[in-house]
Amino acid sequence: MIRRQALGWLGAAVCSVALVIAGGLVLSSLAVHRYLQASDSAQQRSQTSAAGETPAASERAAVERTVSALVRMPGVATATSSTDRSDTPAQPGVMSLRSSPSPTTDSTTLSYDVSVIMNPDATAAQCAEVVFTMTQRLQNGRVSLELSLPAGDGHAASVIDYRNVFATPVPRSTVAAVSHAVDVAASVPGVRSVHVVVPYTWNLASGDLEVQMATDDSHQTAQLKDALSRTALADVGWADPSSAPSSMPSPAPTQPSR
Repeated sequence: MIRRQALGWLGAAVCSVALVIAGGLVLSSLAVHRYLQASDSAQQRSQTSAAGETPAASERAAVERTVSALVRMPGVATATSSTDRSDTPAQPGVMSLRSSPSPTTDSTTLSYDVSVIMNPDATAAQCAEVVFTMTQRLQNGRVSLELSLPAGDGHAASVIDYRNVFATPVPRSTVAAVSHAVDVAASVPGVRSVHVVVPYTWNLASGDLEVQMATDDSHQTAQLKDALSRTALADVGWADPSSAPSSMPSPAPTQPSR
């Protein structure tokens, strides 16, 4: 009798343990299932968000990341960017007897202007590194850069406008050659300011260089010409915006050595 009761209690205990284990397994399975569902939902939301990002938003984000990187570079005082939007109205659809008007939509083109102001004591190499960094990070032909170097000890103020030059990477030597040439021009005695426009082809031509002189001194003009003869601006004629254009001949377009 006692043995039967003991066996009955043992059987009941085993059943209870089995039920507890089974219940735990069910709860664990439900928890895992809910976790996997939550993970799948989060992944789907992430994929949907990434897929929903427009090309314009992606471009803008790339420009902003690049500007943030430029601010931390040696010699840089400030770096900012702005976006220009150009809307082209849709053309009326073409109507024919056999078809409905063709669908048309407005087109929007975005361009980006980056402005970097260097510290007055920044070197030509530091200026070139800013431009080279942009050529590596941005493959976008609608990005332009205005790089300004305020007047400092031993050199005049200079501005280089890189207009839509970032469609493809450019060799470091090409960027350095332009930066060095501007630095040489700004360091010539009597020069008050230098302004260079670099077109998307990187081919510098007459009219792309403006040099403002303190005085109309032929000796200083000769010094400037001699200094530039050994740079990427050697054959580029210049004009003084504060006076009559230089009498120098207008040579064929030249390209900085790569």
